[in-house]
Amino acid sequence: MVEALAQNTNEYSFQERGTSVNTTAKEIEKMLGMYLKMGLVQMAGTRMYWETETRYSPVADVMPRNRFQSLLTSLHFVNNMTVSETEKKDKLWKLRLWLDSFREKCLQVVPEEHNSVDEMMIPFKGKFSSIKQYMRGKPNPWGFKVWVRTGISGMMCDFDVYQGSVNGIRAKSELGLSGTKQPFVGHPFL
Repeated sequence: MVEALAQNTNEYSFQERGTSVNTTAKEIEKMLGMYLKMGLVQMAGTRMYWETETRYSPVADVMPRNRFQSLLTSLHFVNNMTVSETEKKDKLWKLRLWLDSFREKCLQVVPEEHNSVDEMMIPFKGKFSSIKQYMRGKPNPWGFKVWVRTGISGMMCDFDVYQGSVNGIRAKSELGLSGTKQPFVGHPFL
């Protein structure tokens, strides 16, 4: 998965700027690790992790700020030039291959005896998303709705990103009810 991410990032940067960022899977792993650490120790802006007064060594010592930002702006999960128009009808086409690979890894997790299927929100406040949802009463009411099957430990075993309606028709999820009143009787995940 990370190797494909590095390759697509290099191709995208070349397509956009005429020069590749020349990244590797190892460098992408470092960048993703940095991003996860930034989620644990949050600051007002990305640049603050490298500034003298607010320097955070577990991030700043891994790679220079400009390199991190260059990789982040070029990060790409799929080669835009090789995707068909049919595939582009999927609202998640830019992430589909990566999501499918990640889901396959989740499906390899040995399920626990007791499972739960529920919705969760991935916080997102950006303007340009056709799948962003608002869910009143959630700690983060704006974001991406995902149906998730977890064990009692909280380990994710399966997921399905809710894409909203397609041509005015509510899309049905493999895991969630998506607004229908159908029971889960005979559901393959339970």
